[in-house]
Amino acid sequence: MEQFTIMKHLVTIDAEKTKELYDSLPLVSEKEHCGCDNCCYYAEAIIEMPLQIQQFFQKFGIDPRKKGEIWKAAEYDAGTCLYIVNYRCIGNIQGANQLGWIEIDDAKFSLTNYPTAIEKVIGH
Repeated sequence: MEQFTIMKHLVTIDAEKTKELYDSLPLVSEKEHCGCDNCCYYAEAIIEMPLQIQQFFQKFGIDPRKKGEIWKAAEYDAGTCLYIVNYRCIGNIQGANQLGWIEIDDAKFSLTNYPTAIEKVIGH
């Protein structure tokens, strides 16, 4: 488990456990996930992201080519697209349920505590 501060909040992340989960998942461009044209384009484009964004994903153990909920929100005249993507990782934000917006290069990220049924059962 790693801890770091984002927007004055302590964030605890188990990047190794998150990475293990992503390792077993298909690429979003594969039929096992979706394989639609938007997902295929996103999977190709995301590997060209700037180093700072790659490092942000690595910090959380996330492989951005896999198992995100992806949708194309807009397409611009210049041929670029705006994608909104949800990823999951194992961790916790202390003192807040959500942090946003974290701006890195041309991307914006928001972090949200997302309790699952298992966490609720274990936690209570």
